[in-house]
Amino acid sequence: MIFKLLSYVRHKEQGIEGLVINAPTQNCSHVTVYDPVCPNDDDNVEDSYGTGSALEFHADELEEIKNPSNELVNQCKSIINLFMEN
Repeated sequence: MIFKLLSYVRHKEQGIEGLVINAPTQNCSHVTVYDPVCPNDDDNVEDSYGTGSALEFHADELEEIKNPSNELVNQCKSIINLFMEN
């Protein structure tokens, strides 16, 4: 499945919800998701975004969230703003 950049997704088995920050391509099925509630990984700064972290999954492990909660949207606003600045 192909997910658009900055769309909201949920892990089918783990229930992790987040924002797509690196979408899959035809040659790669990996999706990087910003999880706002995953503790910041200070040991790997490149995987840390504010209070959340970047997690990588296979696209087939995820499903799109068509109507994300206000809480999830608010938790991801700073990351969306970061992408919009660039």
